[in-house]
Amino acid sequence: MGLAILLYVVLDGYDLGVGMLMPAADASEQELMVASIGPFWDANETWLVLGVGLLLVAFPAAHGIVLGALYLPVAAMLIGLMLRGVGFEFRVKAEGWQRELWNWLFWFGSFLASFAQGLDARPLHYRFHSGFGYIVFAMLVGASLCGGYVLLRRDVVDLQDRGRAAEESARLARWGLIWIALGVALVSLATPLVSHTVQAKWFDFRARSR
Repeated sequence: MGLAILLYVVLDGYDLGVGMLMPAADASEQELMVASIGPFWDANETWLVLGVGLLLVAFPAAHGIVLGALYLPVAAMLIGLMLRGVGFEFRVKAEGWQRELWNWLFWFGSFLASFAQGLDARPLHYRFHSGFGYIVFAMLVGASLCGGYVLLRRDVVDLQDRGRAAEESARLARWGLIWIALGVALVSLATPLVSHTVQAKWFDFRARSR
């Protein structure tokens, strides 16, 4: 199950990164970006289905509890994935302003799915609490995952892109790397503040010495 989720993050994370970078590219770069994921993007989603299916088969009680607690983020992720698929398929057949409309839908679906996955990726302890601090923490994790997918897209792009597209990706990658570093730092600072268990394990030096 962990391997299936890891493969999904690496493979479909690249596809989602392409979608989120669409507004920053011109028409020729958009065609190159879409062509780089065209044969693979639909199949990459099956790893997520496999991971959730294995959770249902192996731990049905946990499946019900976790997905029940994450009902809204999971629903938002599924809506985002559907919008991404519709935008991807229809942009190929559209022309003029209609293609731009589908490009923006492709971007919005990719962003919504990525952000919702970040909300789902919070440590399980935080998902069953409410309050302003927990909401800010969840949004921080979601935004960090979006930056990670954009950076992942840059890591693969040099294998396929050349010229200005690769240079633009390198520029965006620097911002993505800064965003990821900032997100990791903020999440690390916020984690002991929202979890007394983590706070005790990190800062209770007497217990660690024993």
